[in-house]
This record gives sequence, C-alpha cells and structure tokens, in this order.
Amino acid sequence: MNLASQTAALITTGLRHIPQRLGSSLVIVVGIAGVVAVLIPVLAMYVGFGNTIRGDGRPDRAIVLSHEATTEYDSGLSRDSVAVIMDAAGVRHDAHGDPLVSAEVVLAAPVARKRDHTDVNVTLRGVSGQYFAMRPELKLVAGRMFTPGNQQLMVGAAARSQFEGLEIGDQVRLQDGDWKVVGVFAGAPGARGSRESELIADARTVMSAYKLDSFNSMTVELDSAAALPRFEQALAGDARLFVSTRGEPEYLASSSRSVNRMLHLVAYVIGTIMALGALFAALNSMYSAVAARAVETATLRAMGFAASAVAIALLAEALLLALAGAAVGVAISYAAVDGATISTLGGALFDSQLVYSLRVSPGLVVIAIALAATLGLSGGLLPAIRAARGSIAATLHEK
Repeated sequence: MNLASQTAALITTGLRHIPQRLGSSLVIVVGIAGVVAVLIPVLAMYVGFGNTIRGDGRPDRAIVLSHEATTEYDSGLSRDSVAVIMDAAGVRHDAHGDPLVSAEVVLAAPVARKRDHTDVNVTLRGVSGQYFAMRPELKLVAGRMFTPGNQQLMVGAAARSQFEGLEIGDQVRLQDGDWKVVGVFAGAPGARGSRESELIADARTVMSAYKLDSFNSMTVELDSAAALPRFEQALAGDARLFVSTRGEPEYLASSSRSVNRMLHLVAYVIGTIMALGALFAALNSMYSAVAARAVETATLRAMGFAASAVAIALLAEALLLALAGAAVGVAISYAAVDGATISTLGGALFDSQLVYSLRVSPGLVVIAIALAATLGLSGGLLPAIRAARGSIAATLHEK
C-alpha cells in the first residue's frame, strides 16, 4: 500500500473506533464548540457596531466642530458662526437656492430599556429644517414630521424597537415638560445607521427649552466629495471662525474609535482564553487516544505502515473532531444571535445607547472554521509526532 492508501485506511479505522472513546472525543468537540459559540457573537458585536457607525457616513457630507473639539458633545458653535459657515464655498444648495446645512444640538434623553426596564439614555438631536433633505437615506415610515417651534419628537425605528414610551402619541419627559412623539424614521433596509437610535427635534425649540445659546455641531452637504478641501480652506481662511472640519466618514470613525477598540480587545481576550482552554483539551484528548491505541499503532507500524501515515491519520482525526465542534458552535451562534438587536453605550454622547443588529455572516463563519481547524491541528500535532516516533518493540513488549 502506498502512503495515501495507508493514511486513508488509518483514518477510516480511527473514525470507526470513535464510539469506543466517545468521552475523549466529545471533549474536543464540546471545547471547540464552546469557543466558536462565544467568539462569533462577540465578533458579531464588533462588526455590527462598526457597520452601524459607518452606515451614516457619506463622503460628500462634512461635520464642523469648534476648534480642538473631538466630538459633538464637547463642541460649541455660536449662531454667528453658523451663519458664516452656511455661506462658505463648497456648500451645496437645493433647488430653491437654500444651503443644505443642519446646525445641531446634541443632548441626552432618559428612556427605559424594554427588555429589563432599566433607565438608560439615548441621544436627543436638535436639527435644522434641511436635516432630512441632507440625509435621503432616512425615510419617514410612520406618523409625520415634527412642527418647528413645538415640543415634538421623531424617533428612530431602532430606538422605538428597544426602548419604552417611544410609540407615536407617547409623551417623553424632557426639559420644560413633555414632548410628544409624532413620527418614526428609518434608514434603508439592511443599512441601519446610528441615527436610527436617536430622537430628533427642532434645534431652536430644544435650545429654548434647555436654555442654550449655541449649537454643538453643523453638518454640511458639499457640492461633491472633492469639494471638502475647498470648504475646509474657506473656513480656515475666515478670521471670524475658530472651527475644525472633517469629512463625515472620518469623523464617525474617530468618534467611535474608543468603543471599537474596546470591542476588539474583548474579542481578542475572550477568544484567546477560550482557545487556550480548547487547545489543552484537544491535547489531552489526543494524548489519551494515542495511549489507548499504542499497541494497535505499534502493530500497524510493524506490519509496514509508515510512521508518517500514522501521524497524518491522527492529525486528520483531530481536525475532523474540531470541525465537528465548529459546526455545532456555528449552529448555536446562528440560532442564538443572528438577527438579534441589542443596545450598548456608543451613541453621539458617550453615555447614550446605540442600537445595532448582530449578523452571523459568512466571513465570521470562515474565521470560526479557520480557528477551529488551527486548534484541532495544534492539539493533534504533538500526540501525532509521539505516536509516529514511538518505539515499536518497546510498546509491544510493555503490553
């Protein structure tokens, strides 16, 4: 028999005998399944959060903040500055000649989470009249637009799904009394952005209720993405302004970097700890399998089976058990989290909730399978080498 035939025969024999060592085999399967079942949801959180943040970014929109401010909440723009910015070069105008800009106020609004009734905050964003014209991805899906000058709110579909008291007609207790929910908006299907986690109201009404005399930020739609440098230069060259400007995708990426970094770190830490546990379980199980089959292995080698065939067969067995564990883990993850919607800190304000969906994507499945295969092969490598290098005579004599 050639090497391939020997290896195939040994693999077949090994798999046929798995029921006789079911306990040690299940240790590998369960260990790998546990790693995959935990790692995929954590990675899905990381990916889902990033996709939600990026879902709001367009290269032809710019965010203007006060100089040295890094986020909207620590920025302040006077009314005079807003008037100067909307007339700057590079700003797109609508069919009526009005600039497509939105001076905005960002605050926190108290709500209760539906699943556990705990008190949390969501972002309350006061916006100008061109807000929805600048964001065609947001559509009114129920109710109507708020009326400027009235204490009325529009809520994002994601916020309504996760928090209590945000149905049309509900009253939300904010500064200066109750604010009525009059409409619901949502992004394009499958393209949920962070704005869907927010409450939207008229900026000047919010400023009056909260006794504010300045805006936090200004969103500007540009003539094109290429107009950003011209717009930046126009603001930088105006002595009346002391502001910083960034493209919307860049701003969203920078403002969410800390949360992204935390989720990334959590994924690595949890994945590493569980992977090490699964690796030691695989090592232990494969060593037990090698010890239990020592005489069988020595006899096969005495009959002419190559040591390399024995090693490859053991590696293949460990790999197949790991892949079986990966399949179980993927199935558990898919059933538990695919399509689930959660909310965590990460909105426009650091203490406000951001709602996003979890998806067990093909990319995450490939990562899980690759990790499982690596753990299986790593766990089987040393036992396979030991089985291949063991002394035939000594093993048969001992037994």
